[in-house]
Amino acid sequence: MKIAIYSPYLDTFGGGERYMMTIAEVLCSLGRVDVLLDKHLADLGGDYLKRELSKRFNLNIVKVNFINGPIGKGSSFLQRFSFLKKYDILFYLTDGSIFIPSAKRNIMHIQTPLAGQANALWGKLKLKQWDLIIYNSEFTKKNSEKFWPLYSQVIYPPVDVDKIKPLNKKNYILSVGRFFGYLKDKKHALLIETFKKMFADRLLTGWSLHLVGSASEGDKPYVEQLRKLANNLPIFFHPNLEYDDLIRFYGESKIYWHASGYGEGDPTKMEHFGISTAEAMAGGCVPVVLGKGGQIEIVEHTRSGFLWETVEQLKKYTLMLSEKKEKWQEMSRRARARSRIFNEEKFTQEILHNLL
Repeated sequence: MKIAIYSPYLDTFGGGERYMMTIAEVLCSLGRVDVLLDKHLADLGGDYLKRELSKRFNLNIVKVNFINGPIGKGSSFLQRFSFLKKYDILFYLTDGSIFIPSAKRNIMHIQTPLAGQANALWGKLKLKQWDLIIYNSEFTKKNSEKFWPLYSQVIYPPVDVDKIKPLNKKNYILSVGRFFGYLKDKKHALLIETFKKMFADRLLTGWSLHLVGSASEGDKPYVEQLRKLANNLPIFFHPNLEYDDLIRFYGESKIYWHASGYGEGDPTKMEHFGISTAEAMAGGCVPVVLGKGGQIEIVEHTRSGFLWETVEQLKKYTLMLSEKKEKWQEMSRRARARSRIFNEEKFTQEILHNLL
């Protein structure tokens, strides 16, 4: 069996890229798996991408091939069509664009609410050549499917629940999300200001806030801006943290904060699933996250965590967990149990069931 996987933004090392590379890891036991590199990705180099993706996401993709292919922006239709015909399965993470595929079975993954091109006549004709769409959450599916009239399934991203475990807990509040200076979509400033206010009011004495996320060269000014906002408080920044160190933070932290989507009405600006929330829960970290987007599919409010709508609620739930040890312990156990429904074994089973 020959399988092709194409993700146009493989170098962003985000949730979609992790999803696709986990599929590559799962499928390489069935045959040859080729990760296709368009011109931009080819310029970065297959060896570099393979090494970084393996390291950042703790994946075993040694047997996966990273090869250049006639795909992506500027590629030739005839060359692409001929090239893809040799594959039994094509798996494509779409950014909203679609093309006519030619593998025996053609599957798209949609990671974020997308309008795309499938509502136009030419788009509809291209869409008919695909067999299946896989969404990462019910939220993404609900906010996309009217634009993509094709048979679809929801397969939640996998969580490394076997490796992420509770450790000796410290008074850490953790938040994980890319330091994207252009969009500022993870609302880091809001979290810093909230912690600053609670700390000033002596509500979080002895606690610290830890912000983890990937950051490119272009994001450095944004990180420095946030450092200045933190103003020598016990707020610590961990850009481009190694995976093993991130796992340690999940295990050591008591509370997990997430604010993506706050003040937003556009579904694309909300958390589409929230894998870092599920990972934190696997480490026994109690989530206090915004009740929008895919987060409501992960966290059972008042049972395995809290879903907040206002900053005052964020403060209230955080204070409750910091002051009531038994309450935190109970919710920590439930959070960990809840995280297990997103385990890698279930992901593997669902991928194999839907792809083969």
